Amino acid sequence: MSLKEKLEKIDSEIENGLKFKASDRLRNLIQENPNETSLWNKLAELYYESGFLDSAGKYWILTEPTEDRIKKCIEIYEKSVNYSGYQILQEIVFRGDKSKLSEFAQNKLTELEADSKKKADYVPRFSPKNDKRKNKNTQYKRTFKDKLGELTLIGIVSSIVILIIIGFVTVIKWIF
Repeated sequence: MSLKEKLEKIDSEIENGLKFKASDRLRNLIQENPNETSLWNKLAELYYESGFLDSAGKYWILTEPTEDRIKKCIEIYEKSVNYSGYQILQEIVFRGDKSKLSEFAQNKLTELEADSKKKADYVPRFSPKNDKRKNKNTQYKRTFKDKLGELTLIGIVSSIVILIIIGFVTVIKWIF
């Protein structure tokens, strides 16, 4: 299913009042497409309309606050985490490529990382999300038959080892 189709499904769910399900789908899409700031903004908008201002601020944190409502939500969110850059980085879990973000978002991430380093002496690092579709042809996918073969081989080897041990114990008992 393409990103456009997924967004249409999310819009349909929002229209039908399934906002929790839509927000869950949006969070999953953000994990799959971390550089798509439009997804971050869509989720923030959904939270804002639902009255969850701190959650809206969390997803607007990388968006330049051009409106008062965005500024207010970001302020509420930052206050809720005690203005901790470390906590914000832990919660937003940005796995994308910083260089593909807007200049404001890059500066904000750098600012959060500097605050985290200063206050917690640690900067959370998250490995970039790999696109599974790109690696599909290069990765070896184990089938049930492969797994069954491995388990059979392990079973045979472990049975031989157990029989050898029983044999040694029996021989030692005969000798003594």
